[in-house]
Amino acid sequence: MDNYLIKDQPPPSGLKIEICFIIFGIGSLLGWNAILSDISFFMNYQSKYDPSTSFPFFNYAFNILFQLILIWKKQFLSYKTQLIIGITSSIISLVILPLVAILFEKNSLTGFILTAVIILILGFVDALCSSGFFGLTSFFPRKMIIYLSTGQGISGILMNIISFIVISCVNTGDNGKNAKLGAIIFFSISGLILLITLIILLLTYKTDFFKYYLRTTKDFNNNNKSEIENNENEINNFKITTNSNSEKESINKNEEITFKELFKQLYEIDLLSCYLYIITFALFPSVAISQRLFKTGKYRQIIIITINNVFGTFGRYIISCFKFTKNLAYIIICGRSILVLTFILNFYFDMKLGMNPNLSSVLLIINVIILATTNGMGATLCMGLAPTMVKKSMKGRAGSSVSFFNILGIFLGALVAFMTKYIINQIGVYVEE
Repeated sequence: MDNYLIKDQPPPSGLKIEICFIIFGIGSLLGWNAILSDISFFMNYQSKYDPSTSFPFFNYAFNILFQLILIWKKQFLSYKTQLIIGITSSIISLVILPLVAILFEKNSLTGFILTAVIILILGFVDALCSSGFFGLTSFFPRKMIIYLSTGQGISGILMNIISFIVISCVNTGDNGKNAKLGAIIFFSISGLILLITLIILLLTYKTDFFKYYLRTTKDFNNNNKSEIENNENEINNFKITTNSNSEKESINKNEEITFKELFKQLYEIDLLSCYLYIITFALFPSVAISQRLFKTGKYRQIIIITINNVFGTFGRYIISCFKFTKNLAYIIICGRSILVLTFILNFYFDMKLGMNPNLSSVLLIINVIILATTNGMGATLCMGLAPTMVKKSMKGRAGSSVSFFNILGIFLGALVAFMTKYIINQIGVYVEE
């Protein structure tokens, strides 16, 4: 039997494990980030249905329902199984998505409906991945939570870089054959990255580091049953089996806690996490990408999205320099409410009062930077605080609870986005010069 289990001493993580958690973060949000990074493709093909506003709604409508089921019931799948199903389904959905849009005429209702169905399926898949990664990481030291959160920010940046490369290598501006080819290449690369994430996940489950921190979970008990039975050292075998069974019984008992009881322990963090994403998605991407950004032409939308992703990643990582407290979470998350006003006012001054175009572009960048940085900081704060507010055996469900309220906030934010987008449409519509 492994020595680290007998002595109950955690093995060192090492750089390889830390990189793995960053990769997990990349994979956990890659599906949506891929769609967002190439949203201009869908806006060209299905502009009548405003994908920048409708896609977030469809993606998170099903996501929120399934995540609720995942935390309402005690864990019925191991995190490993949940993530294998989620990542595999995400790969298939991403490869099919551009093909469906391409097969139908521009602004075809049938094409949009089929696209929306795939987005709904991706919402279900994202629920598995998000809940699985959040729950899994909650059992590890806080620095792994920071690495995962940082990886989620890098996920968007990576998709933006790939999108820039595809746009540069394939002339997608004419919305013809090259645009179709560019979309197929982009989403195929996204699927390949998810496949790499899945392979790395399976490999890390075999490491001592994973076995130690997951030894009391369904993942460990299922995966190591045969190892325990076949170990030649009967004394050590007896100790590990006894401790493991005892811990497992304790966990099973504690996991009977209801969703209501779990919410009572985490309601502050859960609601803060929800409000964080309401503000974010009320403004991004729909309001942000509708505004002027110098004379950037066809690159305008992807540049705005890239700025958001870069500073979102910065926020997720820089928060590690602060002490994690609820007061800090309140200040950051509630304070950013002012951005709803500043985003709309900037557009109003530009469209109605003839503000200097360069000034309005600079102000847009500042707004996006603040929105993204505070979103990254707030998201990591909530992820890091939740597991510390419950018993050790409930860390996984605490992580899944935060994941659910993240999605609830995104869904509600997507609904609010219909209103904020309506407001700026009443002000005017920016047209590229």
